[in-house]
Amino acid sequence: MTSLRTVGIAALAQILVVLSSHGAEPQSPPNPAVATALEPYLTTHKLAGFIGIVADREGTIRYRNTAGYADVEARKPLTEDNLFWVASMSKMFVGASIMMLVDEGKLALDDPATKFIPEFDRWRVVTEQDAKHTLLKPLTTPVTLRHLLSHTAGLEPLAELQHLAGADTTSIKARSIPSVTGPLQSQPGQRYAYGNQGMNIAARIVEIVSGMSYEDFLQQRFFDPLGMKDTGFWPSEARLTRLAGAYGPNQDGSACVRGDIWFLTKPYSDRARRFPEPGGGLFSTTGDILRYGLMLANNGELAGKRYLSPAAMDELRKEQTGTTKVNYSLGYHLRNGMFGHDGAYGTDLSVNPVTGMIAIFMVQCTSGDQWQARDAFLEKAAEALGSAE
Repeated sequence: MTSLRTVGIAALAQILVVLSSHGAEPQSPPNPAVATALEPYLTTHKLAGFIGIVADREGTIRYRNTAGYADVEARKPLTEDNLFWVASMSKMFVGASIMMLVDEGKLALDDPATKFIPEFDRWRVVTEQDAKHTLLKPLTTPVTLRHLLSHTAGLEPLAELQHLAGADTTSIKARSIPSVTGPLQSQPGQRYAYGNQGMNIAARIVEIVSGMSYEDFLQQRFFDPLGMKDTGFWPSEARLTRLAGAYGPNQDGSACVRGDIWFLTKPYSDRARRFPEPGGGLFSTTGDILRYGLMLANNGELAGKRYLSPAAMDELRKEQTGTTKVNYSLGYHLRNGMFGHDGAYGTDLSVNPVTGMIAIFMVQCTSGDQWQARDAFLEKAAEALGSAE
């Protein structure tokens, strides 16, 4: 594998790109503190490359750090034109879709799931289980939309059908019916258990209430009006040529090793045999994520168009996990005064509603080192915007 040992602070400062889609100034400076903090991850091959953006709610990019490779073997630099699998960042759009329908008066967060999918009245909860028997009992309280979006419904992480057939090879409707979702593992509201199944069911409810497919709802209500031209579940073959490679270090840390998107079925462009995975199936770009971050930073509004009411935004920014007290909202993580979400390979959007900071970290890391790298970036990003005020 090609070595990245030659990538140092100077290279980090030099590899800059222009993000033209949001209309900011042609170039923004790299942040030296971010470069210094992330350099060890590049030189030890924990990351093949990364993009770090620090912007304000007015859309000005204060700092732009881009370093390393999208394709290590071909030595193609990572740029903001590259496409990323953003994985669980997809969950943000499920929460926003539900809140948009709440704004329209078509549903409420505390509506029971059975209001939209009556078959869920057959749900039962596992109360005893060992090798010889399983005891199921009725629900003490209904599963609500709030439970589904905050990972407190008692659901398994994935539907049984997804374990058997793959995460994205069956329709959202098929994954949502009781025969494949199985019994609940805890009473609604009693335990936080992160997963995708609640998001998939919530997305199915979006389809039922809106009268359109989930993918069309996202396209018409968010992606098209926000100008998120590269975001979707089925990247075209042309867009896939821009997909950043997923990498991690080899055993002795001397080189990067290419991995794969294990969660999704190839070919990613196949709309006939692949279906949306609302909890983790989206692809996107740095610029598109910035557009969405700007909407969040401006309290649900962007360029004169309101997407979510201030009341809806309040719901997305506050803890929603009840007595479990986990720092999670409705498809949004809550961290150090910021809200947003990350993805399995390290992509992250974090928005500070007080300062207006938008921090975007784009990387495709397979080794688990992405979280420490992301946290290092966010720490320096917060300091950078604070010092620029």
